[in-house]
Amino acid sequence: MKLLLTSAGISNTSIHNALVDLLGKPVAEASAVFVPTTIYAIPVVRI
Repeated sequence: MKLLLTSAGISNTSIHNALVDLLGKPVAEASAVFVPTTIYAIPVVRI
């Protein structure tokens, strides 16, 4: 299993190219791609 971990998803050409390198083929030719993303932690301000 190969994983590409990013903090903001596939947001630029460099990250997209790394994903294509891991797949070994264009994303459009992949039978399954799972791209989990996270959100930036934002502190809750309570008044």
